[in-house]
Amino acid sequence: MTKQWHAMAREAGLAAEHMASGVTALGKANYAQEAYYAQAFFALTIGFERSAKLALLVDHALQNNGEFPANKDLRDYGHDLGALLCRMDQIAERLGLSKTQCRLPNTEIHQAIIRVLSDFARNITRYYNLELLTGSPSAARQMDPLKQWFELVVKPICALHYKPEQRRKHEQNALLIDKLFSGHARVCHQTEIGEPLESMYEASNRTGMTEHMAPYVRLYVMQIVRFVGCVLSELGHASYKAQIEDIPHLAEFFAIFNNEDRYLKRRKAWSIYRR
Repeated sequence: MTKQWHAMAREAGLAAEHMASGVTALGKANYAQEAYYAQAFFALTIGFERSAKLALLVDHALQNNGEFPANKDLRDYGHDLGALLCRMDQIAERLGLSKTQCRLPNTEIHQAIIRVLSDFARNITRYYNLELLTGSPSAARQMDPLKQWFELVVKPICALHYKPEQRRKHEQNALLIDKLFSGHARVCHQTEIGEPLESMYEASNRTGMTEHMAPYVRLYVMQIVRFVGCVLSELGHASYKAQIEDIPHLAEFFAIFNNEDRYLKRRKAWSIYRR
């Protein structure tokens, strides 16, 4: 095994595990544990970027007798996840991948996920908190990445999947909890978009909604992860057929993501080391 083989294997593991840990953190996040959102954004942006650049490396090698591109060719893409994932989709088309799960999902929700994460990756919103604290003029032109996520991603998902009967159930539970703890507990929180939560009813209702919607949010993100894993797995198979010794069996790192929607929605904890 060459040094290049080992470097690519480490890069594949890094990229895959970051996507896995990002989705896991996203499923834990809520208004009272906001750090999980940041953990998810950091991990997912790193995972998507490194996966896409790995795909560009392998694709170039396949078309150039095993030669990898120059470093500048990759750096020119910067951290633009939208451009990188579109490039991966072009590779998928050229490979003849026609199954839905092997092509980049293109609904408005998927586009919003990519937009929010791309803004974060390109440092447009990554340092929002520090820029706000230091009075940077750019903070006034930006949207808080957490608010951006909720406005552009979570709200549209809720509109599709948060059914009236489920809303009523959570409202009834919240009323009961508010009655039980009224006068015995004080709430001082805010939602992910900055709205105040000042009663047990509001906090309980928000918790019910967040827990119910977490599997759906995870599913939409995982559909993009699955696409990335599918393309890299296919590139790995093509490299094996072409006998390019510097490229490992990439499916070993990304196969865990190759599952149907119902499994992607149900599974909470993800890791390439824990099947």
